[in-house]
Amino acid sequence: MYYLGKRSLGRLHRLHPSLAACVAIAISESDVDFTVSETVRTKERQHQLYYGTPKRTWTLNSKHLVQQDGFSHAVDLVPLQGGQPAWDKCPLVKDAMFKAAERVGVKLCWGGDWNQNGDSRDEHQRGSYDGPHFELIEQFS
Repeated sequence: MYYLGKRSLGRLHRLHPSLAACVAIAISESDVDFTVSETVRTKERQHQLYYGTPKRTWTLNSKHLVQQDGFSHAVDLVPLQGGQPAWDKCPLVKDAMFKAAERVGVKLCWGGDWNQNGDSRDEHQRGSYDGPHFELIEQFS
């Protein structure tokens, strides 16, 4: 059983509460450890990622920015193995997050499958694969 460390917990500040709940549930039920690498971004940071070399994002209108409700609607979760990033384990984090989202009653989009076709190969081919990234799409009543 894994748990969020102090730094990860601190990064949940201003993350939409439903998405933060998903992260908290997912870490406790995940088959792999992970850390919260990023939630809220400033417009300046988003510009750096968009215009920087290499380009690290495809949009200036990221859900990492604070939305109209005052919260970020995106989180990046980096899987860990032996305390080091284990990028090949992103699908395990995805599985835990989607199970948690079902329990919380929200719908997520995963950066490893932007078009939500159940396959990451096309994302890899396009160069748009973002395995650590999760976005809140909607909340169910």
